[in-house]
Amino acid sequence: MADAKPPFSRALSRPLVLAALASSLALRSLAAPIPSAAPAAGPPFDLSAPTPHHLSFTIDTAPARDVLALLSGAPDAPATLRRLKASTNAAAAIRAEGLSPDDFYGRLVSTVAGTPDPLLSTFIAKGAYFSRVLDAVETDGPPSANLVGRRIASLLPATTPIHATIVLVPFFGVSGFAEVSGTRDGERLVLSADLPRLTGDLGSAPMPRELLLKMLRTASAEGWRALFDAYVRKAPAWPDERTADFDTLLSRTVAEGPPTLFLIPDDFFPIVPLLEEPILRAYTRWNRAADVLVEGKKKDSERQELFSNASKGDFWSRYPAIVGAQITDALLHFAGREKYLAALEAGPRAVLSLYLGATKGKRMPELSKAARKALDVKLGKPGMPEKP
Repeated sequence: MADAKPPFSRALSRPLVLAALASSLALRSLAAPIPSAAPAAGPPFDLSAPTPHHLSFTIDTAPARDVLALLSGAPDAPATLRRLKASTNAAAAIRAEGLSPDDFYGRLVSTVAGTPDPLLSTFIAKGAYFSRVLDAVETDGPPSANLVGRRIASLLPATTPIHATIVLVPFFGVSGFAEVSGTRDGERLVLSADLPRLTGDLGSAPMPRELLLKMLRTASAEGWRALFDAYVRKAPAWPDERTADFDTLLSRTVAEGPPTLFLIPDDFFPIVPLLEEPILRAYTRWNRAADVLVEGKKKDSERQELFSNASKGDFWSRYPAIVGAQITDALLHFAGREKYLAALEAGPRAVLSLYLGATKGKRMPELSKAARKALDVKLGKPGMPEKP
């Protein structure tokens, strides 16, 4: 498969992945490996495969540069502020953080004028570090951004050609809760990358290039999710998730597979058996939840709480996403990209059915007996859409 490994060879959440790897390697000495026929090494993104999609992925560092210039007391502040206010990408990035541009600019001006904003003023001490990050983004970002766009396009079903412009804007969020958040601005998808949140504690801040890779991986996940939701995730193939039932679990599992896969570093593919232990732990939780939902005896409030808990905690505790990533990886290796994308468009049940067929005899992680039976109720042969 055509892929450029070096730009993406480090993890977005590398400490979490390394910890899981250490645990996995320790346990593997006590148990036999899962697969009898391991898939090929390397990430499963086939960038040589034809796709009808045309995605432009670029990075705009100018707004962040202007904010840093204003906070550091650079000369010609009025001209810098005018340029910042005129930036449509800056305005979109601020809206993605849940603020109005006028409110953000007011707080910024107040800080520059000598009445420090409690949060914005904390960025001043980190200005030199953030400048180095932006240097790394401007040097290494463009070729990596092109790869991001191609990877996103490779995992979108081909029936509906997608023409999209994605702009990643490194910025300084003051209210958001996500490392990267997106918003539509006309025909563009603007992804606001919260530099302080991505950095964490400055005392243990990653190297600038590491932060760039972390930003790009998260942007890959958010970009794919936004396009998938806009163009593919539609009824009747995809169920209404307001009902907390088995189909909702299937839907969330399948939809979170590709974006979670984007967060895993190239060095850790194939993810089974390398990350065997945390994946099997996620399957145990997934199967337990599936059995509860198939049984159907829990109250709606209890089922809603089950789904709420499944989306909380650290990376490896979010079992629908982890199971979804493993299913996506396995299908790309064992069934092939075309079959996987066809099933993805047909809906969650088609994807799970294809997984059961494609991994038969390969000793991959398994769905519970109750989950397999529930899939058989509405599906015919593996990989086929629901019967009318």
